[in-house]
Amino acid sequence: MRTTIKQITSIARLTALEASRQPIFLLLTTAVLLFIGLLPLLITHVISDSARMVRDSALAVQWVSGLVLGCYAASSTITRELRRGTLASILSKPVGRGLFFLSKFAGVSLIMLLFAITSTLATMLSVRTAAQPYLYDAWGIGPLFAAIALAYGWAAIQHYFLRIPFVSRTYMILSIAVALAFIASCLVPVEGEPGGFGAAIPWNIAPAGLLLGLAMVLISSFAVSLATRLDTVPTLSWCVGLFLLGLMSDYLFGRRADEHWFFDGLYGIIPNWQHFWAVDALHRGAIPWSYTLDVVGYVAVYAVAVLCAGLLSFMRMEVK
Repeated sequence: MRTTIKQITSIARLTALEASRQPIFLLLTTAVLLFIGLLPLLITHVISDSARMVRDSALAVQWVSGLVLGCYAASSTITRELRRGTLASILSKPVGRGLFFLSKFAGVSLIMLLFAITSTLATMLSVRTAAQPYLYDAWGIGPLFAAIALAYGWAAIQHYFLRIPFVSRTYMILSIAVALAFIASCLVPVEGEPGGFGAAIPWNIAPAGLLLGLAMVLISSFAVSLATRLDTVPTLSWCVGLFLLGLMSDYLFGRRADEHWFFDGLYGIIPNWQHFWAVDALHRGAIPWSYTLDVVGYVAVYAVAVLCAGLLSFMRMEVK
């Protein structure tokens, strides 16, 4: 049992590290953080509605970029090992196919949850800056920009003097630096308002970020399963198509579910991504945690079904 846990931990950790070493992962994450931080400056000419526009735009960017990163990380980790032939050498050791497949999914889910947490913290800082009409709170996006600059600078110094890989180290430092920037922002209240730790932070965004992180985990389960048979580009294409079809599921199949069993079946099989986009609830106050727990159960059941199908395909695949 201890050996199995050690194998799962090692493969999952190496998978997450391999995904973070991809330059596109770091570049897209940095672009997302910079764009989220610049939203309060880019969105102008609004009448007491800047915080909502910044929040909705930032969450939308986070969702789409997470879709791309999740598919790329999941497919590249398996497809690349199939091309290089390293998968056959791994499976020749006392590592079962099921353990390897599920460990890969765990590693991809770990790195995607880290991305979701980092981008959600950046969104909360950005919304703090835009919360006051006609007033930009520097303690929102200021620490965020400082964290990005610090992460790249410190990783560059470590790479130059210690020869540590730049991309993966920058990604790890970036996540830690954004978390520290968030804590620093929580310590500073808005001028003229009651103080206290995190008094100026829009905490109601946290459940929305968690829902998007769950969506990234679910789409990663599809990508990992498809990567056992398809290359990176076809895997990404299928996942994007499934994402778009799921967004229209209510319109295409939901309203016809009572008319025919065929539409009812499709409505149940195709994942409904609208469950993860609960921004409308933020307009009315907050997202209930009970709803978030229901979505956790939905993702758990759906991901298990998808991974079982992917594992069945992986068990029957010939590895050279």
